[in-house]
Amino acid sequence: MEAIEEYSHFCDDQTNKVFVIYNLKDKSSNKLEVPYETVYLFDSVQIKNQIYFTGGGLPPADGKGEQFFQTALRLIILPGMDTKTEKLPNMKVSRANHTCVALTSNLIYVVGGCNSKAEIPSCEEFNIEKKTWREIAYLNEKKMWVSVCPVDSKFLYAFGGSSNLKPKESEMIEFLDTQDPTKKLWTKVTLTAGKEHWKRCFFTGCLQISPDEILLFGGLVNKKEVSETTYFNPKKCTMTQGPSLQKADAFYRMKPGKYGNEILVVGSCEGDLHSYNLGERKWNIVKKNIWNPEIGFAVKADTMQRSDDFQSISSKFNCIAVSYTHLR
Repeated sequence: MEAIEEYSHFCDDQTNKVFVIYNLKDKSSNKLEVPYETVYLFDSVQIKNQIYFTGGGLPPADGKGEQFFQTALRLIILPGMDTKTEKLPNMKVSRANHTCVALTSNLIYVVGGCNSKAEIPSCEEFNIEKKTWREIAYLNEKKMWVSVCPVDSKFLYAFGGSSNLKPKESEMIEFLDTQDPTKKLWTKVTLTAGKEHWKRCFFTGCLQISPDEILLFGGLVNKKEVSETTYFNPKKCTMTQGPSLQKADAFYRMKPGKYGNEILVVGSCEGDLHSYNLGERKWNIVKKNIWNPEIGFAVKADTMQRSDDFQSISSKFNCIAVSYTHLR
């Protein structure tokens, strides 16, 4: 496991004006302006002092339909919280509601999502040093809201997601060996034990916590938040039950940060800051509703709606539509 520095970030996805640098050590925050042009449903990932924004869209307005973008931007945080930005080459495919993760300090991946036509299975790799995008193996399903976990700086594991725009939860687990360029599709995983501990879901949080364990927590099952936690062993393809969250929650683009022996992640329902102690293997709530009124983000319902079910999910979770990532 790589050492994790003490800062993370999350973004006000509604106004496109503010993001917060959050200190995992002392639980303090600093607000900065986001220069990214895409207002809705982008995803971001942070590597050291650099934040990478990808994709996203705009809702219908002025007689125009929904817009989806291929754009990418790098924001560099300088001493004193000054910033500078750099526009990066566009992705190959426009997408929103995708997942963006860093596998190494040089490789970023975007997985799935949706665009003006439907959900998409396509995935891409961005080489930071070369500043190039390339399309890679497709997911086995067209879906968005996929939980993606980097493993051993080589593999990507994808859990669940929404397999249509109703939405409908997926139970699929699949992985990609990023060092095998011949792969056309991700490899499906068949659980050898513990299948009863895995449910169809999306908005589930995930993080590799040891060579043999990926921690999966929370999410939406049948449109309701859950408190269940499971441990997935990628070597044995097994699931075992873990300790429950103290409060049921979902993690819509909320990526966990690790500081010392503690994993911290912001929940999507009410902005609670959850903490998982790696030694004690138990969950606590460190702070409740960390951005309102302390940070004061506006509560707004998303207007990118495609069906009644999708509208209800969007209205609930885009009132706190943020990206929360960690320095790797």
